[in-house]
Amino acid sequence: MAIKLNNLIKTSLLSIFFTYVCCCPGLSKAQEESIESLSVDSQLRVAMLHLDLKYADIDHNLGLIESGVQQAAALGANWVLTPELALTGYRFDLKLGTDWIQLGPDESVKGIQKLAKENGVTVFLSHLERAHLEGAAPEGNYETKKSAKKALFNTLFVIGKNGEILGRHRKINTIPIAESWSTPGKKALSLDIDGINVGLLICADAWPEEHTQYLKEQGVDLIVSSASWAPGEYGPKDTWEKRSIETGIPFFVNNRTGFERGLDLTESKSVVSIDGSRVMSHSSITSKIVVFDWHQGSKKLSNQATFDLIHQNYFDGASSD
Repeated sequence: MAIKLNNLIKTSLLSIFFTYVCCCPGLSKAQEESIESLSVDSQLRVAMLHLDLKYADIDHNLGLIESGVQQAAALGANWVLTPELALTGYRFDLKLGTDWIQLGPDESVKGIQKLAKENGVTVFLSHLERAHLEGAAPEGNYETKKSAKKALFNTLFVIGKNGEILGRHRKINTIPIAESWSTPGKKALSLDIDGINVGLLICADAWPEEHTQYLKEQGVDLIVSSASWAPGEYGPKDTWEKRSIETGIPFFVNNRTGFERGLDLTESKSVVSIDGSRVMSHSSITSKIVVFDWHQGSKKLSNQATFDLIHQNYFDGASSD
């Protein structure tokens, strides 16, 4: 499933995208003004891909992310965020099983690495991986080397502008039954990204306060979390606001939309929470790109705008959907 993008295809996509956002009759006046007002001198521009994922359809979802990354880059984004398990959907294991999961970054992740480098953006990609347990020998192919201990992880990859994996956070608070395939991570990850000390979490990692408190002790400036968290009895409620006021650390949460096996995620919200207040909240039925400028010094958000995600597939040079 490697992504093959030639210059002609890439140029065509950007042309289509700018024509759409500037000329489409369905675009509101406010959105048109927002496009003009997105400043180029802000410290950081963030794009959240609030995606309508197809259950257990990796090709479709990879196409969504690919399109979203390119469109976000065209809007000047520095960082592109994705929801939890953005390539497979949440309960993928019931349909796909887990035997297919490769050791280390798979071909889908490698494709996004290439795309990040081509577009000069940092991508926070939530996916899964098979990895050696700590202390196990890393050599050999996982299919043939039976002696090495390996485990499956729900992972948030941080892919830098150079296409390299800067770090990976493995979900700690894995959900019983629903995530029985996943080995819990040991602690939350923090790393320097563009001069900002960023803490990483995945969805329910934010539920107990211990992980955000740990990140506070590491001196993080903000927390980025992927999520696949529907509202309701077991929903997030004010979890992100609580964690942000307890720590004083801003919280960026990239959630998703759509339906999965009867679960309604159409009212799930991608949010930015600062000092206990939800200063940005987005939910939609269809896939959207939520763009905003982030001023780290003042911990303020500005110039928020929302755009339709134009889905184009480029696998093996083909365009579909």
